[in-house]
Amino acid sequence: MKAALIGAGQIARQHLACLNTLPGVQLAAICDLSPATAEAAAERYAIPSWYTDHRAMLDAVRPDVVHVTTPPTSHFRLALDALEAGAHVIVEKPATSTFEELQILTLRAKQTGRHVVEDYNYVFNRAPQEILRRIETGEFGAVTHVDVLICLDILGPDGFADPNSPHPALNLAGGAIADFLPHLASLSHAFLGPHRNAQTVWSKRKPSPLPFDEFRCVVEAERSTATLGFSASAQPDAFWLRVYGERMQATANLFETRLTFDGPRNVPKPLRPFFSGLEEGGDIRRAALSTLLRKFKGPGAYEGLWECLARTYQALAAGVALPITSEDVLEVNRMVEAMKPREQVKMKEPAI
Repeated sequence: MKAALIGAGQIARQHLACLNTLPGVQLAAICDLSPATAEAAAERYAIPSWYTDHRAMLDAVRPDVVHVTTPPTSHFRLALDALEAGAHVIVEKPATSTFEELQILTLRAKQTGRHVVEDYNYVFNRAPQEILRRIETGEFGAVTHVDVLICLDILGPDGFADPNSPHPALNLAGGAIADFLPHLASLSHAFLGPHRNAQTVWSKRKPSPLPFDEFRCVVEAERSTATLGFSASAQPDAFWLRVYGERMQATANLFETRLTFDGPRNVPKPLRPFFSGLEEGGDIRRAALSTLLRKFKGPGAYEGLWECLARTYQALAAGVALPITSEDVLEVNRMVEAMKPREQVKMKEPAI
């Protein structure tokens, strides 16, 4: 399959590095508005052709799959053009600026027999996948609650609040935090299914160009409940995932490789915390070493993205169901839409 990519920024490097490792995939072209950026990426990743006009690239290369890794507000137009050119589309999150745009994209994909895949990379990290495996085997028991909290300083010099260089995500409803809502919603959806109700609190603790820097949400979903949150003030940076089941509990920091389980043990009840602590301590030490080593080889912190892309291309080649379906994308974004600040939410039927 021929793959092409539009937008040669930071996240594009991970897509390109992964594509160069996938068997049966030819990285055929790259496009960026900056000629220097496009040419440099083509040289670095051994891509035979580069463009500054995405329509010219689509016409000349006729790719089977197009990766859209540009700022969110441009996703809709670029993805729609790729679909019209006959390509499947893999788009970075948020897939579109509005839910109406996403409805139009998924409808057009269905009409053309193509797929639209939004990148839910953290769902495919080792930790969530291992928890899901234990749930599927029955070892974990039915899920009773999920808690997801991102603690990330987006107000610092490397964040979203630089007034001299406005981040594209600030144009989204909810501002910079909206850029992270698909991560929260996709994890909730993976464990609990479609949402039924969402109650949110948006707030601002510190002065900055951001409209909000704190977010909390309680979700009632198909199979149970979830609490989702984002904090720009809570430190240190972490991405906590806690899953509670009828037979055990799991805790993971998705910014690291840390994953621990706690469940019933064949020891007297007063001794259970002692043995659980010993096991957890060993898991944390091993995870600390693994987190350090992964910085020097392979996908590093983007393990989930590489896994997601590998599974997607395998499914496309085999003609089987994709790991992220169009219905998954719609359901996740229905939840995202429900979590946006109330006065900015607009849900309409697609006009096509």
